[in-house]
Amino acid sequence: MSFIEKLDPEALAYFNDIASRPFAQQAVAFLNAYWPEVSDQAEFVFSVAWDRIKYADMHAKGIDLIFKYNEGVDLDFDIGLYFYEQLCKFCEDPKNKEWTAYTKSQPEMMTAIKRKQELREKVDVNFDGRISFLEYLLYQYKDVANPADFCKRSMAGGDEHPEIRKARLALEEATAAIKAFEAEKARLEEGAKLPGVKGLKFKNLLAQLHASPLWEALNKALITAEAAVRIASKKFGGGRGGSAGGEGGEATGPTEGAIWWMERDLKEKQEKYGRKK
Repeated sequence: MSFIEKLDPEALAYFNDIASRPFAQQAVAFLNAYWPEVSDQAEFVFSVAWDRIKYADMHAKGIDLIFKYNEGVDLDFDIGLYFYEQLCKFCEDPKNKEWTAYTKSQPEMMTAIKRKQELREKVDVNFDGRISFLEYLLYQYKDVANPADFCKRSMAGGDEHPEIRKARLALEEATAAIKAFEAEKARLEEGAKLPGVKGLKFKNLLAQLHASPLWEALNKALITAEAAVRIASKKFGGGRGGSAGGEGGEATGPTEGAIWWMERDLKEKQEKYGRKK
């Protein structure tokens, strides 16, 4: 099956729907479809590619603080070039050498002119002049994936299972709580720079931030998310047991990528914001 095989109208509509979702949801759809082939690259997708595409989008939108950022869905060609440039720089940097072990994830080096041609002729599946994370992933792992096959696999899988949706939404609530906490922290840190009594007031508030209602709300959101992810993981065998339904015989599509992504996202949030034992 050719990588650039034309999609029929139904498949194109499905593809466009997935490509219009936030970057993380596009990654999950891709990982669900190709878990047997790319599960060994999932950490690179999460920690490197997802990170780089978010920062490219932030760069395009003039945002320099992550808590001010609402996750995007695609990049224009110029920012797509910037994304690839930053990804290549990351992979070439000696201090990131541990990521070279992910050989299937290494971006191919090419000139800006050649890259733009590739973006236009191959990466941009739906010819909308923009690059989604899904399009990047399909192109990067084209040895095992292509748009038509992705649509065939994913469309056969059905909708997102309610338990997985519940866990995903709980993680989104945790993300919102983290943003609120970080926004207040930044405000207080800025105020603490003021001279005299005003600055001292902000410093005192900053010292109490980890006992504030915002911190409590954040921890409550993390506990709720942990419970929801645990239930989803148990129901679907930790996301590694195949594509059939879990307890109760409910049928569902492949879930391995979704479960892995949620467990990984939760782990990162807990390591940074969870209560210290």
